[in-house]
Amino acid sequence: MLAMELRNYILRRLLICIPTFLVSSMIIFSLMHIAPGDPIEIMYRGTRPTNPKIIELIREKLGLDKPIYEQYFIWILNFLKGDLGYSYVNNQPVIEQIAARLWLTVELVLLSQVLSLLMGIVLGVVAAVKRNSWVDSLLSLSSLFGYSMPSFWMAILFILIFAITFKWFPVCGSQTIGVELDFWGALADHLWHLTLPLLVLSFGSAAWYFRLVRSAMLDVLQMDYIKTARAKGLTERIVIYKHALRNAILPVATSFGTSLGFVLGGAVVVESIFAWPGLGEFAYKSTLARDYPSIMGINMMIVLCVLIANLITDIVIALIDPRIRY
Repeated sequence: MLAMELRNYILRRLLICIPTFLVSSMIIFSLMHIAPGDPIEIMYRGTRPTNPKIIELIREKLGLDKPIYEQYFIWILNFLKGDLGYSYVNNQPVIEQIAARLWLTVELVLLSQVLSLLMGIVLGVVAAVKRNSWVDSLLSLSSLFGYSMPSFWMAILFILIFAITFKWFPVCGSQTIGVELDFWGALADHLWHLTLPLLVLSFGSAAWYFRLVRSAMLDVLQMDYIKTARAKGLTERIVIYKHALRNAILPVATSFGTSLGFVLGGAVVVESIFAWPGLGEFAYKSTLARDYPSIMGINMMIVLCVLIANLITDIVIALIDPRIRY
């Protein structure tokens, strides 16, 4: 019975993802076509052919002469086949350029989410247990600072302090260029370059998770079953981590999936500042070059990542709290 309920719940969530994906694709496609500028002019960068017949042939080849709804259906069907078109900048397949950068962005975003989640949960529990103490005040003030500071400002600050002043970490890139290293040396070098963008991207999310966990823990600690658990003689460690935290973690698990879109948005800025060769930097350069196929492909990949993350989050929440399945 429980397995069937969980299966039906997963199927419902999958069905919800389909219209969400289609509506998102329509919005992305419409925004790109509403944007001012002629795609032919953008492709040829001021060297647009003067012969009208050549221009019409190019439009026909690209499908730009068709009605807007036909262009959308052709584009979305090609996307489902794995064809995202060709870049206006270098005339290379967009899917290949995304595939070459996707892992670096996934690595940065997932590690930052895990790190921020661990920091937020641990510090949120400490602040809730030590409510109204100097520890609680210090952590709450620090979280307000981390939550309020823009990621680009924090990235520049970290570069000035840790990369330029103390020279502990490199300024940019994902690996040292011109140096041959073995596997473990290359891995250590990669993690060395990853540290600063990872910390910058984690602080804002960690502050959000901290405030969420602290607020949820303060509510849960006032519940009757917590008082009952303490009256039974259970140790404070068991009361906090087994009874209180398990119920307080539900809003955190919910926000984990929904916050992924904001983290990916912040990754664009962080990757651009640190020259991290992921999707964020690719999106920034494509936007400056008005490379419409690349921009649409990147945004669609972000939509897919967010939908998958939300689906996994919903499944995890259903496993934690069976009431969600009904």
